[in-house]
Amino acid sequence: MDIFDFLPLPFYLAFIYLVSKWNANRHIENEPHYKYYTSALFVKILGGILFCMVYTYYYGGGDTINYYNSDVTMLKLMQKDFGKFFSLEMGDLSSENLAAFDINTGWPSYYKDSRAFLVVRMTTPICFLGLRSFLVTTVLLDWICFLGFWKLYKLLCSEFPELRKQFIWALFFIPSVVFWGSGLMKDTITLSAICWFTYSIYKGLILKQNILMNILYLLISVYFIISIKSYILYTLLPGVFLWWMFSQLKTIKIPFIRIGLVPMLLAVGFFSLFALLKELGNEMGKFNVNEILDRVVITQQDLVKDYYGGNTFDVGKFDASIPSMIRKFPIALVSGLFRPFIWESRNPVMLVSGIENLILIIYTFIILLRLRVFRLFSILFKNPFLLYSFSFAIFLGYSVGISTPNFGSLVRYRIPSILFYVLTLIIVKYYYDLGKKQQEEKEKEEVFRLQHRNDNGFI
Repeated sequence: MDIFDFLPLPFYLAFIYLVSKWNANRHIENEPHYKYYTSALFVKILGGILFCMVYTYYYGGGDTINYYNSDVTMLKLMQKDFGKFFSLEMGDLSSENLAAFDINTGWPSYYKDSRAFLVVRMTTPICFLGLRSFLVTTVLLDWICFLGFWKLYKLLCSEFPELRKQFIWALFFIPSVVFWGSGLMKDTITLSAICWFTYSIYKGLILKQNILMNILYLLISVYFIISIKSYILYTLLPGVFLWWMFSQLKTIKIPFIRIGLVPMLLAVGFFSLFALLKELGNEMGKFNVNEILDRVVITQQDLVKDYYGGNTFDVGKFDASIPSMIRKFPIALVSGLFRPFIWESRNPVMLVSGIENLILIIYTFIILLRLRVFRLFSILFKNPFLLYSFSFAIFLGYSVGISTPNFGSLVRYRIPSILFYVLTLIIVKYYYDLGKKQQEEKEKEEVFRLQHRNDNGFI
């Protein structure tokens, strides 16, 4: 970065601030949670700026800088040959189009990886609007992706209005989510797409509101998830099924019919889910389930080798069979949710993650001790969203833990699971506290009733 990266930044920040304040003031009378809108947005923007600084001055390079340099290269091609530029922006990565780059334009990174190059295609117009500034491009991307987070926040506030402040902390102030989810990276886009996916499923599929518009949101979010990180879709679908199924069961008023339908719906649902995953696998070629399992084993064995400088962990040997991977479930899940442990942190960035993980472990133990573990599952069934949130956090946490034994990658890949895991803990604690309060009120009413009877000579 040079001075020209910094010069336009204050003007863009001022513009974003004015627009966000206007938008917040427009909604705050009917939606009080909009009082957090501007501050939440600027926390995300600050995370993006910090991300740029760390990768530029601490790491001295990385994917985010490669994406930015590729954006600049694409813009140079636009000046040279707009036709070839437009064709590449539409996804035509033919050798003819790629041959249009030369020593004057430079050559973009990731052109052999259509999934990574999609990020370049998306962010090149943003880079143009940001006057080719690395910082401004990142800030504008954060502004766009923030809308997905805010949609999820509004959804949660509609379900649990008493937890507005807690959800603000979970969605916008978890350090790893703010930092790793705000850079010019795949993770920023996919995390926002997951939020949009959750919002559109709830509004369109569960509540059946604005169905056509929410189907559009859903299709767009699924497109970005599949196109950039397709494995995330595999971890989302089980939760969607549970969310939908138990939402439908809640509409049945007769208890024995509702209970009797559970096994049948589970059987039909999981059969349908398996068929869908198989079909998706066939459509996505090398991203089908069998190919993913094989690549997980190869990747895991490669990343634990000594030449990665000890910045790795090992969950033990396993093969590409389902039973072998299931046996690794506990250690892989713990790794995906809670590592690096604080004593495994080898640099300042990992130390922040280690401290965050320590707090998360302590909070988890407090919740489990209060619930005595077994009550957790009864609470999960109180609200279908909890089943979705919990299952997604667990499935993704396990998937990342078993396939990514490199701490540098792990802390990035796991941020969606951490976000939804924390949301789950917040809602579970709310239901526990609510149940405890209701029980105390019942006990007080019973004591008052007995005292009243005794005072009037009934006992």
